[in-house]
Amino acid sequence: MTEATVTRPITGEPTLWRSTGAVAWRGVLRLLRFPAVLIQSFFFPAFFLIVYVGLYRAVTELPGFPTDNVANWYLPFMLLQGAAFGGVGAGFSTAVDIDNGFFDRLMLMPGNRRSILLGAIGSALVRSYGVAIAVLLLGGAVGARPENWVGMPLLFIAVTSVSIIGSCFSLGLIYRVKDQRIAPLFSIGIFMVLFVSTAQVPLDLTTGWLTTAAKLNPTTQILELSRTGFVDPGAQWGQIWPGLIAAGVGMALLGAFADRGLRNFVP
Repeated sequence: MTEATVTRPITGEPTLWRSTGAVAWRGVLRLLRFPAVLIQSFFFPAFFLIVYVGLYRAVTELPGFPTDNVANWYLPFMLLQGAAFGGVGAGFSTAVDIDNGFFDRLMLMPGNRRSILLGAIGSALVRSYGVAIAVLLLGGAVGARPENWVGMPLLFIAVTSVSIIGSCFSLGLIYRVKDQRIAPLFSIGIFMVLFVSTAQVPLDLTTGWLTTAAKLNPTTQILELSRTGFVDPGAQWGQIWPGLIAAGVGMALLGAFADRGLRNFVP
């Protein structure tokens, strides 16, 4: 009588996506345990939205302003601001992990090292989406009303891209510097990029050096993409494709910046 051969599945190294999911889930759990991080990401866009809607109502009376609803103009900007802060949260979390030594353990994880980067981006996206939904609800409360619903998916494409860009920017820096003292530069960079654009008024209404800077700043195109559902006429292809290209190029360049920093990381 011959004994049956029992075969057991060989699990081997975890796949890239399983490892990425594990790292991302750890980030989400950290967010649930320390919800103050989410509140902090929500505070600035919510505060600025309320202030801008209250103080700058007359800006819609400027000739050529694309909407008569001030909340419609500033809400997409605040959503992108929240997405950016949600994204750089990945850099802050990684800085803490490097400081307490946990990141060295992550580097010893079997499988593709890139899962550490992708997992951090994934958890930052969860944070950014949470902030975006909360700010969107606040925008509705202060009077924002979409002109067309076609632009809503484009708004969340813009939110996603800005969150990923913010994550890769902060992670690329912290992988190289490996010190929490670089963290203030995350927010400084985000503020400079966002505000030196068409965040306040359309490009046609800017003057001086800001006009040139806003034209060269790809955030201008991403902002226009995010506003296609809130201005009239909106969702025009001429407004959409430059923003999609700017978002794609930004994610590719900053993604390569972060990926190279991780590959060259030496504990």
